[in-house]
Amino acid sequence: MEVRRSFPWLLISDVDDTLLGDAGGLDAFSRECIGVLLVLNSSRPAASVEKTFADISSGPELAGRITGMGTEVEIGGRKRSDWQEMFEGWERAPVDRLMKRMGFPAHAAEMQTAFKASFAVPRSRWTEVRKAVLAGSPGSKVICSGEGDFDVIPAAAGKDRAALWVAGELGIPASRWGVAGDSANDLAVFHAAPRAIAVGNARQELLRNADPAKTYHATRSHAWGLIEGLRRWGALAPDLTENHGNEN
Repeated sequence: MEVRRSFPWLLISDVDDTLLGDAGGLDAFSRECIGVLLVLNSSRPAASVEKTFADISSGPELAGRITGMGTEVEIGGRKRSDWQEMFEGWERAPVDRLMKRMGFPAHAAEMQTAFKASFAVPRSRWTEVRKAVLAGSPGSKVICSGEGDFDVIPAAAGKDRAALWVAGELGIPASRWGVAGDSANDLAVFHAAPRAIAVGNARQELLRNADPAKTYHATRSHAWGLIEGLRRWGALAPDLTENHGNEN
């Protein structure tokens, strides 16, 4: 039997304000990272992410997409229904009823799916509302970020669990993959992954809580920071003309 001698590098990256946000950086990423497998990992549902990339004329080639806060997975252009089968028993209706009673508005319809319920909840109410949601729907997980983003998904889902599953499905060993992000809804996947890149524009809510032993805080923002981090990992050849980056 032939033994595979090497594996490609895999980057599982958040979309908004991480991969996207600087057109020049995205172009550079598309040119320089051809040999890196790229999987998106967005809190937005698949239809919303697909619409965004349809408007990008020369974006990077994708190996897969994790969307809906880790409730949807697509690999090689094929939707993986076997991923969602793991939490098909979850129901969002009790969550919707509770949030309506408490007076918290739902986010736009394009941000909702059968397995992702998104609402606007002030940061000052997060602890109280999280407790109420988990009491009424114990098979759920709550992710809070920004100043008022409050997402409820099945406990078996999540950006972290989906990233680990996708890396396994692609057959990439821990020595050859990592994640990237910019906000608190990336924190779980930062903890779960073997290594992580916090882009230069990452929020303090992520930087304060990420594991410094395996998190590289890039000095450059958006896709430029991804290139910088991939060089630091050894996934790309170093740029000897620049000296960007510091260990966070």
